[in-house]
Amino acid sequence: MATVSLRFQPVPEHVRTARLVAVATARRAGLDEARLDEVRLAAGEVCARAVRRSQRAGSSQRLLVELDDGGTGFSVQVTDHAEAVDLEEESFALALVRGLADVVTVLDGPAGPGGVVCLTWHSRTSSPGGR
Repeated sequence: MATVSLRFQPVPEHVRTARLVAVATARRAGLDEARLDEVRLAAGEVCARAVRRSQRAGSSQRLLVELDDGGTGFSVQVTDHAEAVDLEEESFALALVRGLADVVTVLDGPAGPGGVVCLTWHSRTSSPGGR
């Protein structure tokens, strides 16, 4: 179960709010400042990606951002309702976040492929390889 859930219209103005809430929740999960920078960048990128996908698909359905600070780290899950996929842009956006989060998973969403992106940061004590 998510610690914090946000729903917002797919417009760029709301990405900043989602990013700020993600960082505040990650801070509460005990991530250090370097990891908070990773969360800030990655959460902003996947939210912006969801906005772009929704706008390209003409979807006005709200995006869902679920943040979880329970367990052994912190996770962000962003769900959109877009059907269209621009593979070139998808590859770039997801490559960026793969370098920031410990685990990145892309799943089918309510409207099709790539509609859910899950990012996870493990706490330093539980991460493989001490990342």
